[in-house]
Amino acid sequence: MSNQAIDQKPSRTAGIVCFFRACSNKEKDEKIRGPDHLAKIYLKGFDRLLLTFRKLTLPIAKRRVPGTYEYVIARTKFFDEAFKQALTENYPQIVFLGAGYDTRPYRFKDSIKQTEIFELDVPTTQQIKKQFLEKSNIAIPNKLHFVPINFNKENLSEVLNEAGFKINKKTLFIWEGVTEYLTPEAVDSTLDFIRQNSGNAVAFNYIYKSVIDGTCDYYGTEVVKAASESSEPYQFGVEEGKIEQFLNDRGFEIVAHYTAEELEKKYLTKNDGSLFGKISGHICLVLASAKN
Repeated sequence: MSNQAIDQKPSRTAGIVCFFRACSNKEKDEKIRGPDHLAKIYLKGFDRLLLTFRKLTLPIAKRRVPGTYEYVIARTKFFDEAFKQALTENYPQIVFLGAGYDTRPYRFKDSIKQTEIFELDVPTTQQIKKQFLEKSNIAIPNKLHFVPINFNKENLSEVLNEAGFKINKKTLFIWEGVTEYLTPEAVDSTLDFIRQNSGNAVAFNYIYKSVIDGTCDYYGTEVVKAASESSEPYQFGVEEGKIEQFLNDRGFEIVAHYTAEELEKKYLTKNDGSLFGKISGHICLVLASAKN
């Protein structure tokens, strides 16, 4: 990602997101319940203890970074849908840019036919992920390729080509929980690579630029302050209401786009019709396709 420290130890952010995913899979309301039943395999001793006592620990975490737990629930479902749709449409390739402790190739392994899947991440996070998978006796699908990379320092094209990626084949790029940690130059470079094939699509989240520079405040911005004090500070954002122009300037068109409020309605409406909770107001999700 963006900081040398992340190259020396597993991403703490990835671990927190994994904990939230594991907690959400325990939610009683089936419409809210998180779909990631494998997230718990990545939790070590103390984190597993936190999961066991989630009724006590989760409220504390939610108070520290309000809106993040709810966001993780919605985000997981959004990217699940994009991944499953690509498999249904028989995309030749799916690339995870910053896979973290993603479990989709394992949760949906029976739906993987001929699709080649590439998981890209920093070596430290990727190595510990492999150890967790082995310890849990979870087989790595034959079509899955682990590809170590530092997104701010290494050339994406060169790294993927060495792993067997084919630039001329239709590909879905899943860019979950990554862009905010990258430099603007790294984001532009990645999008430039993706749009080389007009059949490609990219699903990603982004935050509002105004939250990073401190000129605007939204519900849940405590996470931005927490990130700024860590080894994984936020660096990239898009101006509010400018995502269509941003993508158009880079050769993409929007297929689907959700603000925090729209995500709440789509993914956090309980069986009784009420909302489960609020999502951090500075975060959006988008699916875009490269223009012909």
